[in-house]
Amino acid sequence: MEGKLGIWKQDIQTSLTLAVFPFPSELSVARMRFKAILFDLDGTILDFLERDASARYKALNELGYHVSLEEVRRYYRYGMGLVDITKKLGIVMTEREMEKYTELSFAHFADREASNLTKVHSEAYDTLSALSEKCNLIVVTSRDTLSSTEKELERFDIKKFFALVVTREVAAKYHGVKEIPLLPFQEQRKRLYECAVGLTRTEPEEMLCIGDSVTELEPARDLGIETIGVLTGFSSKEDFERASIRTIQNLKQLVKILK
Repeated sequence: MEGKLGIWKQDIQTSLTLAVFPFPSELSVARMRFKAILFDLDGTILDFLERDASARYKALNELGYHVSLEEVRRYYRYGMGLVDITKKLGIVMTEREMEKYTELSFAHFADREASNLTKVHSEAYDTLSALSEKCNLIVVTSRDTLSSTEKELERFDIKKFFALVVTREVAAKYHGVKEIPLLPFQEQRKRLYECAVGLTRTEPEEMLCIGDSVTELEPARDLGIETIGVLTGFSSKEDFERASIRTIQNLKQLVKILK
């Protein structure tokens, strides 16, 4: 990991301050200095709507639930989790089936051909460009391999904005284990964040984490990392509010509230 740490900008003196913004209905001021911003990838930076719908369609059919891609698309929307869409389709799964469905969906999502269905959120490029001038940006993703993740970032011309990319493969090396399984999901995310904290030698209180899912942000918050949910992926505004996580509509708003 020394090569990856070599691009970590230890000499950056600037940091960001969280400005005044409402949550959920009142204004609060948090004067917080961030040396690093952690970004989830899928749903946060990348628009995965078509890719995710296709992955869920393939996973359901592999499990013997014969639904069409059009049916999945009809019920699919941002903020709809894996369980919600099965309910909309009238599918009731056992706990074991749901676990398998999650694993299959993720496997199909990570397929190389599936990346052709992905695009960058329209506001992401300019946001990353602006913020990368002020502090260190880190990708934290539940994808497994580093090389394929970096290739996708390069394809969208955004890898240049990140000082570090943390995948399960990277975190496994950091923790000294053979692999970090996808599930249990929150335990996996915790180990990814621990890896980001350890490799950058940054205190959790000096970090901000941006993600599109409550389940991926809660482990960061438990470690003492400030969190903000973006409404372009798995969790809805109501989901975030129940978890007491602040939200923004899209990444463009992030530049406005950080200064």
